[in-house]
Amino acid sequence: MYRIAFLVTRSDTIGGSHIHVRDMAKSLYKNGHQAVVLIGGDGPIIEHFRNAGIVTEVIPNLCRDIEPLNDVRAYINIKDVLERYRPNLVSTHSSKAGFLGRIAARRLNIPALFTAHGWSFTSGKRIHHRIIYKTLERLVLPITDKIITVSNYDKNLALTSFGLSDKKVITIHNGIVDSDRTKNRVQQDSGLVHIIKVARFDSQKNHLELLDAVKNIKGIHLHFVGDGPLMNIVKKRVTDFNLTDYTTFWGRLENVSEVLSASQIFILISNWEGFPRSTLEAMRHSLPVIVSDVGGAAEAVDHNVTGYVVKKGDVQSLKNHIIELVQNPEKRIDMGMMAREKYVEQFTFDRMYDDTLAVYDEVLEKSRGEFK
Repeated sequence: MYRIAFLVTRSDTIGGSHIHVRDMAKSLYKNGHQAVVLIGGDGPIIEHFRNAGIVTEVIPNLCRDIEPLNDVRAYINIKDVLERYRPNLVSTHSSKAGFLGRIAARRLNIPALFTAHGWSFTSGKRIHHRIIYKTLERLVLPITDKIITVSNYDKNLALTSFGLSDKKVITIHNGIVDSDRTKNRVQQDSGLVHIIKVARFDSQKNHLELLDAVKNIKGIHLHFVGDGPLMNIVKKRVTDFNLTDYTTFWGRLENVSEVLSASQIFILISNWEGFPRSTLEAMRHSLPVIVSDVGGAAEAVDHNVTGYVVKKGDVQSLKNHIIELVQNPEKRIDMGMMAREKYVEQFTFDRMYDDTLAVYDEVLEKSRGEFK
């Protein structure tokens, strides 16, 4: 039986790392293991975890930004909680939690791994941000038993940035739980093609580039799912382009299945990515997908088979691919079916869970003699 402690930084907004931790913890419980989640702040994700039946410990001073005094307090709190639970393994997620959690685990002679859901020093982020987090990561690499990356792009970035060997880093692509699907049904008699983007409104997700591409395309309706600080800027651009009657802002949804099942095309235009789960959700719902060629986003897509991969900033290419799918319903359906097949073959949760448990086995087997 495993006793796993998961550690993630923020609780104010749900992201891929939170869903990963939630689903892993629930499945560990289901399979007779134990799990606890340590999380920073006092946001709604705490109740989300607890409502899912997951033991959750709040680390009040653990925050996203670097704040030395708070970070020391957070470290002490993390160490105290780990000492009380005495897990077999600490699984850290997100940069700040990964840094403090690995140090605390080492102090307690508990093996620790880090899952990179997209490196904080990846291309596209601010240069000073990249320098700081690359330096912090370099400091804790010697006390990291294993690194899991969610894309080959991030694995290669780790290998080239730190000179690591393949034995230290492994790629395990994200996987999501399958669900009952419904047929596309919204406004089929209107002739509109429904396009959905599921993404937080922030600097990472380039909503404005998508609007530039679709502003003169007729016969579409845009659906934006998510919240975030840049939402009002995007809404203003929608108004400026006279797209208000053809755009729906859903806000943040706990479950996007209903909107996905009512859509015909999924688009994720970004400035940087790890390996986005939203693309997998669209593929699970048999939607053709269009993604930016940033980070590991393209690793889920077979170009011109399950969808399209477009170069960052290439608005004309993005526009051309959208028009092609809008005007060719048979191609939309064929690509969507191929996307669904690829999801089933490569991106189910069971596959990810089994691969992750194999890493736990490896780390724990190696550590048995080291911490005696």
